[in-house]
Amino acid sequence: MEHFSCDVLVIGSGGAGLRAAIACREKGLDVCVISKASIGKGTSTIVSGGVLAGTREGASPETHMARTLQAGRGINQRELVQVLVEEGPMRLRELVQWGIKGEFHRGYLFSKGRPPMWGAEIIRCLVEKNRELGTRFMEAIVVAELIIRDGAAGVIGYAVDSGRGLTVSAKAIVLATGGAGALFHRHDNPKRMLGDGYILAYNAGAVLQNLEFVQFYPLGMAEPGLPSFLIPPRLADLNGLFNNSGEEIHEKYNITERPAGEHARDRLSQALFTEIYRNDEAIWLDLTGVSEDNWGKDPFSVSTRKILRERYGAKHRALRVAPMAHHVMGGVRIDTRCSTSVPGLYAAGEVTGGVHGANRMGGNALTEILVFGKRAGDASAAWVKNNDTGPKSLTDQELRAYFKKISPDKEHLNPVQLTEQLQKIMWADGGIMRNKNGLSRALERVKRIQIKAYKASLERDPSVVQRILELRFAAQTASLILQAALKREESRGAHFREDFPNQNDEKWRGHLQVRRGPQGDGILEFKPI
Repeated sequence: MEHFSCDVLVIGSGGAGLRAAIACREKGLDVCVISKASIGKGTSTIVSGGVLAGTREGASPETHMARTLQAGRGINQRELVQVLVEEGPMRLRELVQWGIKGEFHRGYLFSKGRPPMWGAEIIRCLVEKNRELGTRFMEAIVVAELIIRDGAAGVIGYAVDSGRGLTVSAKAIVLATGGAGALFHRHDNPKRMLGDGYILAYNAGAVLQNLEFVQFYPLGMAEPGLPSFLIPPRLADLNGLFNNSGEEIHEKYNITERPAGEHARDRLSQALFTEIYRNDEAIWLDLTGVSEDNWGKDPFSVSTRKILRERYGAKHRALRVAPMAHHVMGGVRIDTRCSTSVPGLYAAGEVTGGVHGANRMGGNALTEILVFGKRAGDASAAWVKNNDTGPKSLTDQELRAYFKKISPDKEHLNPVQLTEQLQKIMWADGGIMRNKNGLSRALERVKRIQIKAYKASLERDPSVVQRILELRFAAQTASLILQAALKREESRGAHFREDFPNQNDEKWRGHLQVRRGPQGDGILEFKPI
Protein backbone atom coordinates (compact mmCIF):
# COMPACT_ATOMS: atom_id res chain seq x y z
CA MET A 1 0.00 0.00 0.00
CA GLU A 2 1.47 3.33 -1.05
CA HIS A 3 0.99 6.57 0.85
CA PHE A 4 1.62 10.18 -0.18
CA SER A 5 1.16 13.49 1.62
CA CYS A 6 1.00 17.18 0.76
CA ASP A 7 -0.29 20.46 2.15
CA VAL A 8 -3.20 20.84 -0.30
CA LEU A 9 -4.64 18.06 -2.43
CA VAL A 10 -6.54 19.15 -5.55
CA ILE A 11 -8.85 16.48 -6.96
CA GLY A 12 -9.38 17.11 -10.67
CA SER A 13 -7.15 18.55 -13.37
CA GLY A 14 -9.54 20.68 -15.40
CA GLY A 15 -9.44 24.46 -15.39
CA ALA A 16 -10.76 24.87 -11.84
CA GLY A 17 -8.32 22.39 -10.31
CA LEU A 18 -5.32 23.73 -12.21
CA ARG A 19 -6.13 27.34 -11.29
CA ALA A 20 -6.57 26.36 -7.63
CA ALA A 21 -3.18 24.65 -7.66
CA ILE A 22 -1.53 27.78 -9.08
CA ALA A 23 -2.98 29.90 -6.26
CA CYS A 24 -1.72 27.44 -3.63
CA ARG A 25 1.77 27.22 -5.10
CA GLU A 26 1.99 31.01 -5.23
CA LYS A 27 1.51 30.89 -1.45
CA GLY A 28 4.49 28.54 -1.15
CA LEU A 29 2.56 25.37 -0.25
CA ASP A 30 3.22 21.78 -1.31
CA VAL A 31 0.40 21.06 -3.76
CA CYS A 32 -0.57 17.82 -5.48
CA VAL A 33 -3.13 17.53 -8.29
CA ILE A 34 -4.70 14.09 -8.67
CA SER A 35 -6.43 13.09 -11.90
CA LYS A 36 -8.31 10.10 -13.33
CA ALA A 37 -6.65 10.58 -16.71
CA SER A 38 -3.52 12.35 -17.91
CA ILE A 39 -3.37 15.87 -16.50
CA GLY A 40 -5.92 18.07 -18.24
CA LYS A 41 -7.20 15.26 -20.46
CA GLY A 42 -10.69 13.83 -20.07
CA THR A 43 -11.91 17.11 -18.58
CA SER A 44 -14.82 19.29 -19.63
CA THR A 45 -12.43 22.23 -19.97
CA ILE A 46 -10.43 20.65 -22.79
CA VAL A 47 -13.52 19.67 -24.84
CA SER A 48 -15.35 22.94 -24.19
CA GLY A 49 -16.05 25.55 -26.83
CA GLY A 50 -13.25 27.63 -25.33
CA VAL A 51 -15.44 30.74 -24.99
CA LEU A 52 -15.04 32.82 -21.81
CA ALA A 53 -17.49 35.61 -20.93
CA GLY A 54 -16.67 38.70 -18.93
CA THR A 55 -14.23 41.13 -20.50
CA ARG A 56 -14.20 44.83 -19.73
CA GLU A 57 -14.41 45.52 -23.45
CA GLY A 58 -17.74 43.70 -23.67
CA ALA A 59 -20.72 43.96 -21.36
CA SER A 60 -20.29 45.94 -18.15
CA PRO A 61 -20.21 43.97 -14.90
CA GLU A 62 -23.75 45.21 -14.23
CA THR A 63 -25.00 43.93 -17.60
CA HIS A 64 -23.10 40.65 -17.19
CA MET A 65 -24.72 40.18 -13.79
CA ALA A 66 -28.19 40.99 -15.07
CA ARG A 67 -27.87 38.47 -17.90
CA THR A 68 -26.55 35.78 -15.55
CA LEU A 69 -29.40 36.31 -13.09
CA GLN A 70 -31.95 36.31 -15.89
CA ALA A 71 -30.65 32.98 -17.15
CA GLY A 72 -30.70 31.59 -13.60
CA ARG A 73 -34.44 32.25 -13.24
CA GLY A 74 -34.23 33.86 -9.81
CA ILE A 75 -32.30 31.26 -7.81
CA ASN A 76 -28.64 32.13 -8.37
CA GLN A 77 -26.60 32.81 -5.24
CA ARG A 78 -26.23 36.53 -5.92
CA GLU A 79 -23.06 36.86 -3.88
CA LEU A 80 -21.36 34.26 -6.10
CA VAL A 81 -22.53 36.00 -9.27
CA GLN A 82 -21.15 39.28 -7.94
CA VAL A 83 -17.74 37.66 -7.49
CA LEU A 84 -17.92 36.13 -10.98
CA VAL A 85 -18.61 39.39 -12.81
CA GLU A 86 -16.20 41.50 -10.77
CA GLU A 87 -13.21 39.16 -10.95
CA GLY A 88 -13.81 37.54 -14.33
CA PRO A 89 -11.96 40.20 -16.37
CA MET A 90 -8.88 39.88 -14.14
CA ARG A 91 -8.75 36.11 -14.52
CA LEU A 92 -9.09 36.35 -18.31
CA ARG A 93 -6.28 38.90 -18.50
CA GLU A 94 -4.10 36.56 -16.45
CA LEU A 95 -4.44 33.88 -19.13
CA VAL A 96 -3.25 36.37 -21.72
CA GLN A 97 -0.29 37.33 -19.52
CA TRP A 98 0.58 33.65 -19.12
CA GLY A 99 0.67 33.16 -22.88
CA ILE A 100 -2.67 31.68 -23.93
CA LYS A 101 -3.35 31.70 -27.66
CA GLY A 102 -6.68 33.45 -27.77
CA GLU A 103 -8.65 36.35 -29.17
CA PHE A 104 -10.89 38.95 -27.53
CA HIS A 105 -14.08 39.53 -29.51
CA ARG A 106 -17.25 41.40 -28.50
CA GLY A 107 -16.93 40.80 -24.79
CA TYR A 108 -15.58 37.26 -24.93
CA LEU A 109 -12.17 35.60 -24.89
CA PHE A 110 -12.00 32.81 -27.49
CA SER A 111 -9.40 30.12 -26.82
CA LYS A 112 -7.71 29.04 -30.04
CA GLY A 113 -7.65 25.31 -29.50
CA ARG A 114 -8.41 22.97 -32.40
CA PRO A 115 -11.96 21.60 -32.78
CA PRO A 116 -13.40 19.67 -31.10
CA MET A 117 -10.99 20.52 -28.27
CA TRP A 118 -11.16 24.31 -28.31
CA GLY A 119 -10.30 24.38 -24.60
CA ALA A 120 -6.97 22.58 -25.07
CA GLU A 121 -5.21 25.94 -25.17
CA ILE A 122 -6.64 26.83 -21.75
CA ILE A 123 -5.34 23.56 -20.35
CA ARG A 124 -1.92 24.00 -21.96
CA CYS A 125 -1.56 27.46 -20.50
CA LEU A 126 -2.55 26.41 -16.96
CA VAL A 127 -0.47 23.22 -16.98
CA GLU A 128 2.64 25.11 -18.08
CA LYS A 129 2.11 27.67 -15.31
CA ASN A 130 1.77 24.85 -12.77
CA ARG A 131 4.92 23.14 -13.99
CA GLU A 132 6.77 26.44 -13.77
CA LEU A 133 5.66 26.75 -10.13
CA GLY A 134 6.49 23.14 -9.23
CA THR A 135 3.05 21.62 -8.70
CA ARG A 136 3.09 17.83 -8.26
CA PHE A 137 0.83 15.69 -10.46
CA MET A 138 -0.58 12.18 -9.93
CA GLU A 139 -2.28 10.60 -12.96
CA ALA A 140 -4.54 7.58 -13.63
CA ILE A 141 -5.90 7.52 -10.08
CA VAL A 142 -9.57 7.03 -9.23
CA VAL A 143 -10.49 8.59 -5.89
CA ALA A 144 -12.73 6.07 -4.16
CA GLU A 145 -13.45 7.95 -0.95
CA LEU A 146 -12.75 11.32 0.63
CA ILE A 147 -12.08 11.30 4.37
CA ILE A 148 -11.93 14.35 6.64
CA ARG A 149 -11.42 13.72 10.35
CA ASP A 150 -9.50 15.00 13.36
CA GLY A 151 -8.57 18.24 11.62
CA ALA A 152 -6.89 16.51 8.69
CA ALA A 153 -8.02 15.30 5.29
CA GLY A 154 -7.16 12.63 2.79
CA VAL A 155 -8.38 10.29 0.10
CA ILE A 156 -8.37 6.59 -0.62
CA GLY A 157 -7.52 6.03 -4.25
CA TYR A 158 -7.06 3.27 -6.75
CA ALA A 159 -4.10 3.36 -9.14
CA VAL A 160 -5.35 1.98 -12.45
CA ASP A 161 -1.90 1.29 -13.88
CA SER A 162 -0.74 -0.84 -10.96
CA GLY A 163 -4.09 -2.08 -9.65
CA ARG A 164 -3.14 -1.08 -6.11
CA GLY A 165 -4.81 0.97 -3.43
CA LEU A 166 -3.17 4.12 -2.10
CA THR A 167 -3.81 6.99 0.25
CA VAL A 168 -3.00 10.68 0.03
CA SER A 169 -3.06 12.80 3.18
CA ALA A 170 -3.37 16.57 3.16
CA LYS A 171 -4.18 19.51 5.39
CA ALA A 172 -6.89 20.74 2.99
CA ILE A 173 -8.65 19.44 -0.10
CA VAL A 174 -9.95 21.28 -3.17
CA LEU A 175 -12.63 19.33 -5.04
CA ALA A 176 -12.66 20.21 -8.75
CA THR A 177 -13.91 17.03 -10.43
CA GLY A 178 -16.33 18.57 -12.93
CA GLY A 179 -19.93 17.59 -13.60
CA ALA A 180 -22.03 14.62 -14.67
CA GLY A 181 -23.12 15.22 -18.27
CA ALA A 182 -22.08 11.70 -19.30
CA LEU A 183 -24.95 10.29 -17.21
CA PHE A 184 -27.14 10.88 -20.27
CA HIS A 185 -27.28 8.88 -23.50
CA ARG A 186 -26.58 11.96 -25.63
CA HIS A 187 -23.94 14.29 -24.25
CA ASP A 188 -20.85 16.29 -25.23
CA ASN A 189 -18.87 15.63 -22.05
CA PRO A 190 -15.87 13.33 -21.66
CA LYS A 191 -17.27 9.80 -21.32
CA ARG A 192 -16.09 9.42 -17.72
CA MET A 193 -17.71 12.64 -16.46
CA LEU A 194 -20.17 10.69 -14.29
CA GLY A 195 -20.57 12.70 -11.10
CA ASP A 196 -17.72 11.34 -8.93
CA GLY A 197 -17.21 14.61 -7.07
CA TYR A 198 -20.82 15.02 -5.98
CA ILE A 199 -20.75 11.68 -4.18
CA LEU A 200 -17.27 12.15 -2.73
CA ALA A 201 -18.49 15.39 -1.16
CA TYR A 202 -21.88 13.97 -0.17
CA ASN A 203 -20.35 10.95 1.58
CA ALA A 204 -17.91 13.26 3.39
CA GLY A 205 -20.84 15.25 4.82
CA ALA A 206 -21.08 18.21 2.46
CA VAL A 207 -24.42 19.77 1.47
CA LEU A 208 -25.40 19.56 -2.20
CA GLN A 209 -28.05 21.70 -3.86
CA ASN A 210 -30.10 22.13 -7.04
CA LEU A 211 -29.05 18.85 -8.67
CA GLU A 212 -32.29 18.80 -10.66
CA PHE A 213 -30.95 21.55 -12.93
CA VAL A 214 -29.10 19.89 -15.81
CA GLN A 215 -28.49 21.98 -18.91
CA PHE A 216 -28.91 20.47 -22.37
CA TYR A 217 -27.27 22.12 -25.33
CA PRO A 218 -29.79 22.09 -28.19
CA LEU A 219 -27.42 22.10 -31.17
CA GLY A 220 -25.50 18.84 -31.30
CA MET A 221 -24.73 16.92 -34.46
CA ALA A 222 -26.90 13.81 -34.80
CA GLU A 223 -25.74 12.43 -38.14
CA PRO A 224 -25.83 8.60 -38.16
CA GLY A 225 -22.35 7.13 -38.18
CA LEU A 226 -20.62 10.41 -37.34
CA PRO A 227 -19.47 11.64 -33.90
CA SER A 228 -21.51 14.23 -32.07
CA PHE A 229 -20.25 17.77 -32.44
CA LEU A 230 -21.23 21.02 -30.75
CA ILE A 231 -22.49 23.61 -33.23
CA PRO A 232 -21.80 27.27 -32.34
CA PRO A 233 -25.05 28.98 -31.26
CA ARG A 234 -24.85 31.89 -33.71
CA LEU A 235 -24.79 29.57 -36.73
CA ALA A 236 -28.18 28.09 -35.88
CA ASP A 237 -29.90 31.46 -36.20
CA LEU A 238 -28.75 32.24 -39.73
CA ASN A 239 -30.95 29.96 -41.86
CA GLY A 240 -33.20 28.41 -39.23
CA LEU A 241 -34.04 24.97 -37.85
CA PHE A 242 -36.67 22.88 -39.62
CA ASN A 243 -38.47 19.61 -39.01
CA ASN A 244 -39.37 17.08 -41.71
CA SER A 245 -42.66 18.90 -42.25
CA GLY A 246 -40.83 22.13 -43.08
CA GLU A 247 -41.87 23.96 -39.89
CA GLU A 248 -39.31 26.45 -38.55
CA ILE A 249 -38.67 25.57 -34.89
CA HIS A 250 -38.00 29.05 -33.51
CA GLU A 251 -41.28 30.29 -34.98
CA LYS A 252 -43.30 27.22 -34.00
CA TYR A 253 -42.27 27.50 -30.34
CA ASN A 254 -42.10 31.32 -30.23
CA ILE A 255 -38.40 31.41 -29.30
CA THR A 256 -37.34 34.99 -29.97
CA GLU A 257 -34.05 35.28 -28.01
CA ARG A 258 -30.91 35.48 -30.18
CA PRO A 259 -28.69 33.63 -30.34
CA ALA A 260 -31.21 31.09 -29.09
CA GLY A 261 -28.53 28.48 -28.52
CA GLU A 262 -26.93 30.82 -25.98
CA HIS A 263 -29.81 32.70 -24.35
CA ALA A 264 -32.69 30.18 -24.64
CA ARG A 265 -30.95 26.82 -24.33
CA ASP A 266 -33.64 25.40 -22.07
CA ARG A 267 -36.63 26.25 -24.28
CA LEU A 268 -34.88 25.33 -27.53
CA SER A 269 -33.76 21.97 -26.11
CA GLN A 270 -37.32 21.27 -24.94
CA ALA A 271 -38.65 22.14 -28.39
CA LEU A 272 -36.21 19.85 -30.18
CA PHE A 273 -36.79 16.98 -27.73
CA THR A 274 -40.54 17.29 -28.26
CA GLU A 275 -40.16 17.22 -32.04
CA ILE A 276 -37.70 14.31 -32.15
CA TYR A 277 -38.79 12.03 -29.31
CA ARG A 278 -42.49 12.84 -29.04
CA ASN A 279 -43.48 13.85 -32.57
CA ASP A 280 -41.10 11.44 -34.34
CA GLU A 281 -39.63 14.25 -36.45
CA ALA A 282 -36.03 14.83 -37.49
CA ILE A 283 -34.58 18.32 -37.06
CA TRP A 284 -32.37 19.86 -39.73
CA LEU A 285 -30.00 22.82 -39.66
CA ASP A 286 -29.42 24.29 -43.11
CA LEU A 287 -26.08 26.09 -43.47
CA THR A 288 -25.73 25.72 -47.25
CA GLY A 289 -26.47 29.36 -47.99
CA VAL A 290 -24.49 30.96 -45.18
CA SER A 291 -22.10 33.57 -46.55
CA GLU A 292 -18.44 33.83 -45.60
CA ASP A 293 -19.16 37.08 -43.78
CA ASN A 294 -21.94 35.56 -41.69
CA TRP A 295 -19.92 32.44 -40.92
CA GLY A 296 -17.12 34.68 -39.71
CA LYS A 297 -19.16 36.66 -37.18
CA ASP A 298 -17.22 35.21 -34.23
CA PRO A 299 -14.06 33.10 -33.76
CA PHE A 300 -15.99 30.08 -32.43
CA SER A 301 -18.06 29.86 -35.62
CA VAL A 302 -15.00 30.45 -37.80
CA SER A 303 -13.17 27.54 -36.16
CA THR A 304 -15.92 25.08 -37.17
CA ARG A 305 -16.26 26.19 -40.80
CA LYS A 306 -13.90 23.64 -42.32
CA ILE A 307 -14.98 20.63 -40.29
CA LEU A 308 -18.72 21.31 -40.69
CA ARG A 309 -18.51 22.07 -44.39
CA GLU A 310 -16.10 19.32 -45.41
CA ARG A 311 -16.39 16.47 -42.92
CA TYR A 312 -20.09 16.84 -42.20
CA GLY A 313 -21.13 18.11 -45.63
CA ALA A 314 -22.77 21.37 -44.54
CA LYS A 315 -21.74 23.00 -47.83
CA HIS A 316 -24.10 20.76 -49.82
CA ARG A 317 -26.92 19.64 -47.49
CA ALA A 318 -28.76 20.28 -44.26
CA LEU A 319 -27.35 18.69 -41.11
CA ARG A 320 -29.31 16.56 -38.68
CA VAL A 321 -29.18 17.89 -35.11
CA ALA A 322 -30.48 16.96 -31.66
CA PRO A 323 -29.96 18.18 -28.08
CA MET A 324 -27.33 16.71 -25.75
CA ALA A 325 -26.49 16.96 -22.05
CA HIS A 326 -23.99 19.73 -21.55
CA HIS A 327 -23.66 21.09 -17.98
CA VAL A 328 -24.93 20.53 -14.44
CA MET A 329 -25.88 23.73 -12.63
CA GLY A 330 -26.33 22.06 -9.23
CA GLY A 331 -23.65 20.62 -6.98
CA VAL A 332 -21.77 21.22 -3.75
CA ARG A 333 -22.95 24.33 -1.91
CA ILE A 334 -20.15 26.83 -1.36
CA ASP A 335 -19.72 30.36 -0.05
CA THR A 336 -17.71 33.14 -1.69
CA ARG A 337 -14.46 31.61 -0.37
CA CYS A 338 -15.39 28.22 -1.92
CA SER A 339 -15.80 26.70 1.56
CA THR A 340 -18.18 23.76 1.77
CA SER A 341 -20.11 22.74 4.88
CA VAL A 342 -17.16 20.47 5.80
CA PRO A 343 -14.18 22.32 7.37
CA GLY A 344 -11.03 21.88 5.32
CA LEU A 345 -12.94 20.92 2.15
CA TYR A 346 -13.18 23.48 -0.67
CA ALA A 347 -14.77 23.16 -4.09
CA ALA A 348 -14.76 25.00 -7.40
CA GLY A 349 -16.11 24.66 -10.93
CA GLU A 350 -18.93 22.50 -12.22
CA VAL A 351 -18.91 20.26 -9.13
CA THR A 352 -20.42 23.21 -7.24
CA GLY A 353 -23.96 24.59 -7.43
CA GLY A 354 -25.12 28.15 -6.94
CA VAL A 355 -23.52 30.48 -9.48
CA HIS A 356 -25.82 29.65 -12.38
CA GLY A 357 -29.12 29.03 -10.63
CA ALA A 358 -31.62 27.17 -12.79
CA ASN A 359 -29.82 27.70 -16.10
CA ARG A 360 -26.38 28.85 -17.24
CA MET A 361 -25.61 31.73 -19.56
CA GLY A 362 -23.25 30.67 -22.34
CA GLY A 363 -19.62 31.58 -21.69
CA ASN A 364 -19.91 31.68 -17.90
CA ALA A 365 -18.66 28.15 -17.15
CA LEU A 366 -15.04 28.74 -18.17
CA THR A 367 -14.92 32.12 -16.46
CA GLU A 368 -16.35 30.47 -13.34
CA ILE A 369 -13.61 27.83 -13.15
CA LEU A 370 -10.90 30.49 -13.23
CA VAL A 371 -12.53 32.86 -10.75
CA PHE A 372 -13.52 30.25 -8.19
CA GLY A 373 -10.52 28.03 -8.86
CA LYS A 374 -8.30 30.88 -7.67
CA ARG A 375 -10.54 31.59 -4.70
CA ALA A 376 -10.55 27.92 -3.67
CA GLY A 377 -6.76 27.87 -3.88
CA ASP A 378 -6.41 31.04 -1.84
CA ALA A 379 -8.87 29.84 0.82
CA SER A 380 -7.37 26.37 1.17
CA ALA A 381 -3.89 27.89 1.49
CA ALA A 382 -5.15 30.19 4.25
CA TRP A 383 -6.76 27.20 6.00
CA VAL A 384 -3.44 25.31 5.98
CA LYS A 385 -1.53 28.26 7.39
CA ASN A 386 -4.11 28.81 10.14
CA ASN A 387 -4.39 25.12 11.10
CA ASP A 388 -1.05 23.57 11.89
CA THR A 389 -2.36 20.02 12.35
CA GLY A 390 -0.21 17.76 10.19
CA PRO A 391 -1.69 15.32 7.69
CA LYS A 392 -2.60 11.97 9.25
CA SER A 393 -2.41 8.88 7.09
CA LEU A 394 -4.58 5.78 7.17
CA THR A 395 -2.82 2.59 8.17
CA ASP A 396 -2.46 -0.40 5.85
CA GLN A 397 -4.92 -2.25 8.08
CA GLU A 398 -7.52 0.52 7.67
CA LEU A 399 -6.97 0.57 3.93
CA ARG A 400 -7.42 -3.17 3.59
CA ALA A 401 -10.57 -2.97 5.71
CA TYR A 402 -11.92 -0.22 3.46
CA PHE A 403 -11.43 -2.20 0.25
CA LYS A 404 -13.01 -5.24 1.87
CA LYS A 405 -15.98 -3.07 2.83
CA ILE A 406 -16.51 -1.76 -0.70
CA SER A 407 -16.05 -5.21 -2.28
CA PRO A 408 -18.32 -7.45 -0.17
CA ASP A 409 -19.32 -10.06 -2.77
CA LYS A 410 -17.77 -12.00 -5.60
CA GLU A 411 -20.46 -11.07 -8.11
CA HIS A 412 -19.03 -10.24 -11.52
CA LEU A 413 -20.93 -7.80 -13.69
CA ASN A 414 -20.36 -5.80 -16.86
CA PRO A 415 -19.97 -2.16 -15.73
CA VAL A 416 -19.89 -0.83 -19.31
CA GLN A 417 -23.25 -2.43 -20.10
CA LEU A 418 -24.82 -1.17 -16.88
CA THR A 419 -23.49 2.35 -17.46
CA GLU A 420 -25.08 2.36 -20.92
CA GLN A 421 -28.39 1.23 -19.39
CA LEU A 422 -28.14 4.05 -16.86
CA GLN A 423 -27.51 6.62 -19.58
CA LYS A 424 -30.56 5.49 -21.59
CA ILE A 425 -32.76 5.58 -18.49
CA MET A 426 -31.65 9.11 -17.63
CA TRP A 427 -32.09 10.34 -21.19
CA ALA A 428 -35.59 8.93 -21.57
CA ASP A 429 -37.11 9.80 -18.19
CA GLY A 430 -34.68 12.01 -16.27
CA GLY A 431 -33.57 14.42 -18.97
CA ILE A 432 -35.11 17.28 -20.90
CA MET A 433 -38.81 16.42 -20.45
CA ARG A 434 -39.80 15.11 -17.02
CA ASN A 435 -42.97 13.96 -15.28
CA LYS A 436 -43.82 12.10 -12.08
CA ASN A 437 -44.40 8.70 -13.68
CA GLY A 438 -41.20 8.81 -15.73
CA LEU A 439 -39.06 10.07 -12.87
CA SER A 440 -40.44 7.45 -10.48
CA ARG A 441 -39.84 4.70 -13.03
CA ALA A 442 -36.31 5.92 -13.67
CA LEU A 443 -35.49 6.16 -9.95
CA GLU A 444 -36.59 2.58 -9.34
CA ARG A 445 -34.45 1.29 -12.22
CA VAL A 446 -31.42 3.38 -11.24
CA LYS A 447 -31.55 2.11 -7.65
CA ARG A 448 -31.46 -1.47 -8.94
CA ILE A 449 -28.31 -0.63 -10.90
CA GLN A 450 -26.83 1.03 -7.82
CA ILE A 451 -27.39 -2.12 -5.73
CA LYS A 452 -25.69 -4.26 -8.39
CA ALA A 453 -22.75 -1.88 -8.60
CA TYR A 454 -22.12 -2.03 -4.85
CA LYS A 455 -22.26 -5.83 -4.84
CA ALA A 456 -19.67 -6.16 -7.58
CA SER A 457 -16.30 -7.66 -6.79
CA LEU A 458 -13.25 -5.42 -7.07
CA GLU A 459 -10.94 -8.40 -7.50
CA ARG A 460 -10.85 -7.82 -11.24
CA ASP A 461 -8.69 -6.34 -13.97
CA PRO A 462 -7.77 -2.76 -12.89
CA SER A 463 -9.60 -1.15 -15.81
CA VAL A 464 -12.78 -3.02 -14.82
CA VAL A 465 -12.37 -1.98 -11.18
CA GLN A 466 -12.12 1.63 -12.32
CA ARG A 467 -15.38 1.35 -14.25
CA ILE A 468 -17.14 -0.31 -11.30
CA LEU A 469 -16.10 2.50 -8.96
CA GLU A 470 -17.29 5.06 -11.52
CA LEU A 471 -20.58 3.20 -11.98
CA ARG A 472 -21.20 3.45 -8.24
CA PHE A 473 -20.71 7.21 -8.35
CA ALA A 474 -22.84 7.48 -11.50
CA ALA A 475 -25.80 5.52 -10.11
CA GLN A 476 -25.79 7.43 -6.83
CA THR A 477 -25.54 10.80 -8.60
CA ALA A 478 -28.36 9.83 -10.97
CA SER A 479 -30.49 8.82 -8.00
CA LEU A 480 -29.97 12.21 -6.31
CA ILE A 481 -30.80 14.08 -9.53
CA LEU A 482 -34.02 12.10 -9.97
CA GLN A 483 -35.08 12.58 -6.34
CA ALA A 484 -34.58 16.33 -6.61
CA ALA A 485 -36.46 16.47 -9.92
CA LEU A 486 -39.38 14.58 -8.35
CA LYS A 487 -39.42 16.91 -5.36
CA ARG A 488 -39.44 20.19 -7.35
CA GLU A 489 -43.01 20.36 -8.63
CA GLU A 490 -42.60 23.25 -11.04
CA SER A 491 -40.71 24.10 -14.25
CA ARG A 492 -37.80 26.51 -13.95
CA GLY A 493 -34.88 27.01 -16.32
CA ALA A 494 -33.42 23.70 -17.43
CA HIS A 495 -35.77 21.69 -15.19
CA PHE A 496 -39.04 21.09 -17.08
CA ARG A 497 -41.92 19.13 -15.55
CA GLU A 498 -44.70 18.35 -18.05
CA ASP A 499 -47.11 17.84 -15.12
CA PHE A 500 -46.08 21.20 -13.58
CA PRO A 501 -45.27 23.32 -16.65
CA ASN A 502 -45.17 26.74 -14.97
CA GLN A 503 -42.61 28.47 -12.79
CA ASN A 504 -43.97 28.84 -9.24
CA ASP A 505 -42.04 31.54 -7.38
CA GLU A 506 -44.44 31.54 -4.43
CA LYS A 507 -43.62 27.94 -3.54
CA TRP A 508 -40.34 27.04 -5.26
CA ARG A 509 -38.09 30.11 -5.45
CA GLY A 510 -35.19 28.67 -3.53
CA HIS A 511 -32.69 25.84 -3.26
CA LEU A 512 -33.37 22.13 -2.86
CA GLN A 513 -30.55 20.91 -0.65
CA VAL A 514 -29.57 17.33 0.17
CA ARG A 515 -27.25 15.89 2.76
CA ARG A 516 -26.39 12.36 3.77
CA GLY A 517 -28.46 11.02 6.66
CA PRO A 518 -27.23 8.74 9.47
CA GLN A 519 -28.22 5.63 7.51
CA GLY A 520 -26.74 6.86 4.25
CA ASP A 521 -30.11 7.99 2.88
CA GLY A 522 -30.51 11.46 1.38
CA ILE A 523 -32.30 14.11 3.43
CA LEU A 524 -33.89 16.69 1.11
CA GLU A 525 -34.72 20.17 2.43
CA PHE A 526 -36.07 23.21 0.61
CA LYS A 527 -34.47 26.54 1.52
CA PRO A 528 -36.50 29.55 0.26
CA ILE A 529 -34.63 32.62 -0.94
